[in-house]
Amino acid sequence: MTECCAAVIRKNGPDFVVLGLTTNRTMPSYVAFDEKQPKCGQIVIDRMKHKCEYSVFDIKRIIGKNYEQISIDPFWPFKIIKQKENVFIEVETFNGKAIKSPEDVSAVLLSRMKVLTEEYQNTKLTDVVITIPAKFSNRQKQSLKSAAVLAGWTKIHFLPEPVAAAFAYFVETNIPNFSNILICDCGGGTVDICVSKLVDDQLQILNIDGDAYLGGRDFDNILFTHFNAVLKHKFGIDVSKNRKKYVLKQKCQDIKHKLSTEEEDW
Repeated sequence: MTECCAAVIRKNGPDFVVLGLTTNRTMPSYVAFDEKQPKCGQIVIDRMKHKCEYSVFDIKRIIGKNYEQISIDPFWPFKIIKQKENVFIEVETFNGKAIKSPEDVSAVLLSRMKVLTEEYQNTKLTDVVITIPAKFSNRQKQSLKSAAVLAGWTKIHFLPEPVAAAFAYFVETNIPNFSNILICDCGGGTVDICVSKLVDDQLQILNIDGDAYLGGRDFDNILFTHFNAVLKHKFGIDVSKNRKKYVLKQKCQDIKHKLSTEEEDW
């Protein structure tokens, strides 16, 4: 599952913005169009088993790509359609089926983060740095920039996600001088790596790379396939054909997250 995260720079250093309904620093990158005002975040996930057809997610695997570059996921409740050289998303809305551009969907997330960050800072904001996968093409960057403009940002900068992870590690960790550092950033939709070196308290980025078709969601799919096979074998139940697949998928994500934090072998 991909998530959004926002931070601001203050005098005492970076500070995370609360994006969830409680104290969560992250917001799931899910958007729903079942009401006049689009919703995003955890509330969309919670309603997936009842209103999945209104939902759009995995937008980073779609935005800025042509139709042939997109790997269709069987869990997507929306359709990818091709119009000339552009890709659009057909999704159910409160007013019937609608065609949305990937930029429209991404703008909903970026706009929500802008609103919450401005509330947190108690001021209007115009500048933003958006992290992107290492393999993002120029076309993908331009599409994401268009989405940011739709969301109300005017000065937009990009930073590769593995570089951002490397800087975060540098700030939070006491690293010996002349150390070579390999950072692996395993996100919901992509896996990125960054090779860097610390020289006289300066972090030098040597190289970055990534896989745009491998991420946490792929691990979720593998777990889903396993447990769905168990259900079919033991109980004759196949949830892959109905809405219950989203319930099982969420359980698989929960299992993955729990195993990711366990320090003991089973």
